[in-house]
Amino acid sequence: MKTKNLKQSNIRQFRSRRAFVLSALVSSLMLVQHTAYALQALEESDLRKIDGQDGIALQTEYAQIEIDQLYWEDQAGTASNTEQSLRAVANDVKIQKNPNYQSGNYSLGTSYEIDTGADTNGATGLSLKITAQPSTVSIRNFQLCAQTPSVDCNASFGNFAMQTGSPLQIALVTTDGLFNRNAQAELKLGLQNINIYTGLATAVADQYNQLILKNTNFNFYGKGVAYIDDAEGFVLNTNVGNSTASMTQAPDANHGYVDFERVTDPDQTGASTGTYAGTSSGINLEFMTKANAVVDANTPVYSTDNAKGLIRVGASGRIVNGEVQVRGVNANGLGATDNVLGFASRADQSAPNATGANATIIGSSGIGMRIRGEFTASGDSMLGGDNSKATTLEIGGAGSNTFGFEFGELKPLIANSDQRAYFDSGNVYLNMANTKHLALPENYVLQNSRFGGTSNTYLTKASDYIQQIHNLSVNPYSLVLAVRGAEFQALSKRGRFTSSSGVSTENSIAADKGLDNRWGLGLPFYNLNANMAMYSTEYSGDVFTLDNASNQVTKSTVNNSQRLGFSLAMSVDGKNTDGSKTTSILVIDGGDRDGNSANGIQATDYYFGLRNIDMLLSGSGSVGFENGNFNMNLPNLLMVMAAEIAAGYLPGAKYKSTGADVPLNNFNLPDDVLLGLKVKLLGDMNFALIPNNQISANRGNQLSIVGEYDLTEGTIQISDSIDGSMIGFDNMSGLVRFNNAIEVNKDNVGFNYSFDFNPNRNAADVFRVKDLNFYPPLGASNNRGQRLGEMVMTGGRLGVEMSITPRN
Repeated sequence: MKTKNLKQSNIRQFRSRRAFVLSALVSSLMLVQHTAYALQALEESDLRKIDGQDGIALQTEYAQIEIDQLYWEDQAGTASNTEQSLRAVANDVKIQKNPNYQSGNYSLGTSYEIDTGADTNGATGLSLKITAQPSTVSIRNFQLCAQTPSVDCNASFGNFAMQTGSPLQIALVTTDGLFNRNAQAELKLGLQNINIYTGLATAVADQYNQLILKNTNFNFYGKGVAYIDDAEGFVLNTNVGNSTASMTQAPDANHGYVDFERVTDPDQTGASTGTYAGTSSGINLEFMTKANAVVDANTPVYSTDNAKGLIRVGASGRIVNGEVQVRGVNANGLGATDNVLGFASRADQSAPNATGANATIIGSSGIGMRIRGEFTASGDSMLGGDNSKATTLEIGGAGSNTFGFEFGELKPLIANSDQRAYFDSGNVYLNMANTKHLALPENYVLQNSRFGGTSNTYLTKASDYIQQIHNLSVNPYSLVLAVRGAEFQALSKRGRFTSSSGVSTENSIAADKGLDNRWGLGLPFYNLNANMAMYSTEYSGDVFTLDNASNQVTKSTVNNSQRLGFSLAMSVDGKNTDGSKTTSILVIDGGDRDGNSANGIQATDYYFGLRNIDMLLSGSGSVGFENGNFNMNLPNLLMVMAAEIAAGYLPGAKYKSTGADVPLNNFNLPDDVLLGLKVKLLGDMNFALIPNNQISANRGNQLSIVGEYDLTEGTIQISDSIDGSMIGFDNMSGLVRFNNAIEVNKDNVGFNYSFDFNPNRNAADVFRVKDLNFYPPLGASNNRGQRLGEMVMTGGRLGVEMSITPRN
């Protein structure tokens, strides 16, 4: 075997080599045609006479693969304090050609290239390259099934398919072994242009309403280490020895990175008018819907034709100090640190929750994950002087002929900090479960926030953090995703509008347009905890849609429609102890100061918005795709929030008038606060997200949210930031129909709100604020609320339209 220094190799420039390439079919024919002889032992000296190759190249070809059943098995705790074996089962799996790729005129298969080599120090590395031709992987249906104490399956989740539109590539070069935490490796993961289909059945055979992820990408080139640890599990890390560096520190050989590289969209129609010249982001998720798609069970065909766009999100550029971790989880035992979901409960509540070692919801064989990375901005030492590789995030319309918005120059909350903005998924747990309830960590601020003007009444209570998955008489087996401690600490100091492929010439936005903008948005969050459960169910009731011509909300009913049962509980903390991390929605003005001032030219770093948002959201119901919309029904939806409406300077900035430093704990101080806001709403929410992404003659691309909210108990209180006195709109109730939209145009964003009170003109649905109260400061001689009266709206419509046009 020839040797070479693999440390100098680059995956994208890997040299060619001689190899035998035989398909499985050709190899079989050769064996059939050749005469067989008696085998004779070969000596080692004989083998030395063979002229060795540089590596091995194998290629497999096949017409189609069919698998009756694939499954993942998990151990889940139960309320009877015994573990139960559950399986996620994929039935009738087929792997076929993608007829949309080269009209199906290609060979389906996978090629493998393997090479080894050693450096002068004797370290042996590996080069592995795998390329898979485009294919369609379809699954007739998904089910969750119990194996113990007997086999028992829930109804189908619907069908599923994954369709690749270009060859998929994985390339790995290591320098010392396969899993070595002290030796840097290179990895190219080219998962590009993948369409993912989830279909829910209609009343017509072989007809489905689909949610589609179009042109999904996870395309990156990275340098780092990969290793396996008995405690950490499998780890991918960009740094040898887990070393870290600030954005101003010079990089060294130990510091790797991941570049999320843009991908060419296979549909190049109108690419010349798009900001990104027909490419999509390195991480790309485009959510679309399609009504009444026909999918034959025997010969399934999938297509995005006639699909309508909901929303697109993406990320590109360089990430540093990144890590991906996957590990096994055993939550059994009373002291288990991974028992984050609590103990299983019965659907009928015939007995209290068990608390034994085998009653933990996660059980003894869960899956744990974590992803973390730091964003780069202009001037970062890890960019090597190429600022075009800085991290950008994108949001906009899915599909073609849409506008979008790019978040660039991602920085932390503290202005002028030498640290980077970052994302941390926290600990993520994936499991199957047999329970009615899940536990969520309590939010300290909401649990101790004065509410209603008295010292012993608070925004939330302990029972608000016990999440109910369903209201059925028997627990359905559910797929549960839990997140603990997620953070996104980044403010965009440069925002700009973008256009997709397919827009008209007058709507085209050039590639360099807005690169000098000094304004942006901040959507950071801190300590996000969430539980999400999904199971199979049916729905009978109202669904909403929108007449685009008249802009009127219309309502119809469906019966026994296949849906995904859905339950979500989520909370975020407003800020950390020292105020350096926050959950906020901010508009950022980073324009230059007067160049003649004592401070020179530097960013002003003004902000305005909702800051330090503590929030709890909890509800359960179902999700469906009827009428080509994304429909959600959430009875007993609880929404709780405490926040500050504030305007001022970001922490660590400089006051424009004096040049003095803004305190680093500015988000802990009341100086910038205009008003305090507290909200608690409970009611039945039924709504639809309407795919209106295509730019039309009279509007940009639009995401419409229409539906009804039957409010049974609600309160909104506004407080003074100095003495804490409040005015409360308390004991609210009534039915409200809404038609809200966010519209992205070429140079502005529009927010259109319409609320129709008591739309059916029923006396029971009249909107009432039963108590309009004034609450003096806490600690006053009489802090009881003073009732000012009540407010009633028997009907009518309230409409608000607002457009934000940033300066150039």
